[in-house]
Amino acid sequence: MPHIKANNIDIYYEYEGNGPPLVIIGGFASDHKLLNDFVTPLKKNYKVLLMDLRGFGDSEVTAPPYSIDLLAKDVFELMNCLNIENAYIYGHSMGSAILQTMCLNYPQKIKKALLSGTFLKIPYTTQMLFELVPKLFEINLNQEIISKILMPWIYSSDYLKNKENFQNTLESISKREINPKGYEGQSIALANFDSTNWISKIKSEILILIGKEDIDTPLYCSERVHEKLKNSKLKIIENAAHMMYREKPNEVYKIILDFFK
Repeated sequence: MPHIKANNIDIYYEYEGNGPPLVIIGGFASDHKLLNDFVTPLKKNYKVLLMDLRGFGDSEVTAPPYSIDLLAKDVFELMNCLNIENAYIYGHSMGSAILQTMCLNYPQKIKKALLSGTFLKIPYTTQMLFELVPKLFEINLNQEIISKILMPWIYSSDYLKNKENFQNTLESISKREINPKGYEGQSIALANFDSTNWISKIKSEILILIGKEDIDTPLYCSERVHEKLKNSKLKIIENAAHMMYREKPNEVYKIILDFFK
């Protein structure tokens, strides 16, 4: 699958589908494999750009620290390399921080922006969690146990009570390969991000999407973003948590199709 040199690193990407460009920016420590099932149906209506962010998946791992500004420039330069003048852009979790930054620094690239599981600054409780994970790997804690620690933070109770959902999610998280340098780089970027003082400058048309049961980036985080953005709407998905696009994909598809038109 293709790689391209953009912003001085090799970036893995997939750019497929029919229709106007739609850029998908994943969350912290995610890769294209996690997003593939979600993205595939979108290709019927959009030409979807899916990439692995610096430090994860099949993209280059550079030395930490990273910044959200740097990751936003990676996306910007990739779009330029692929001759994408502008696009609808969906950013989830850390991807929403990248998308906020793009709306500020590269507004010409944004047709409309969808911020999913977003925040002005990541809650300290969540920061504690992603700072704990490398320490668990250092003591050689079983990968499945680490996955079980993470799952309740990002999936809802109703979703995980379903045995099939639980097993599929456990396998998906446990198979993920984590590069320590990439993990450290992205975690530093996320910990240092704070859009409180500049987000109100954004003029892009924005939809904010949040799962009502989210404890990773709780509802109040999205509400604060909504309060500061002049041209935004807030949509709450019931009975879903941080990974609402995996828990309620059909509902998220409908929201995307209705907003990105």
